[in-house]
Amino acid sequence: MEFLTDKVIYISLFILVIHTIETLAYAVRLSGARVGLIASALSLFNLMVIVSRMANMMQQPFTGSLVDTAPSSNTLEFVESQYRIIIGASTLGTLVGVILLPTFVALFSRSIIHLSKQGGSIPSLFKTIFSLSH
Repeated sequence: MEFLTDKVIYISLFILVIHTIETLAYAVRLSGARVGLIASALSLFNLMVIVSRMANMMQQPFTGSLVDTAPSSNTLEFVESQYRIIIGASTLGTLVGVILLPTFVALFSRSIIHLSKQGGSIPSLFKTIFSLSH
């Protein structure tokens, strides 16, 4: 397990979270169809997709640097093992998202209804969600 470095662990956890968010973003579309507020759902969906894609772009240099930091002996095996861990983390993240999908469809349905009451303003939605007087 010499290929299991701290860097690979952090990258894998980050990718797991990114893939979970990307999978759960599709729950927003289902929720929008469920409550009949497609425009509000697309607004929330686009926000989640932009965040997950930005996070994915931020982690790419870290993933690319794994090749640069590979040892000079058995380089291909080392990098292959690290990338297998990363691919496994992305698969696990997608599976976690699929398992959590029904729960998040219900949560996003409520969020979309509140978003439409706030006039489509996501900052106002977060202000309402995190206020103490619900």
